[in-house]
Amino acid sequence: MERFLLFIRDTAAADDVADIHPDESSARKALAAYVRRRTREQGRPMPINDDVAIASYFEADGALYAIARISPAR
Repeated sequence: MERFLLFIRDTAAADDVADIHPDESSARKALAAYVRRRTREQGRPMPINDDVAIASYFEADGALYAIARISPAR
């Protein structure tokens, strides 16, 4: 069964984030929730659209994310 890995390296946070999700959609929702939470904590303006929020958040140097399909070894 395939799963999706969400990896976040955020220069403004102390720790990297790595989570496994059942599908790409839930990984993307978790990414948007992370971005919205961090944006709110930083007191920055919140874009309405998730895609815009994600793109603007990860414009910072060194901040990155990846959503990757993983599957069990055979």
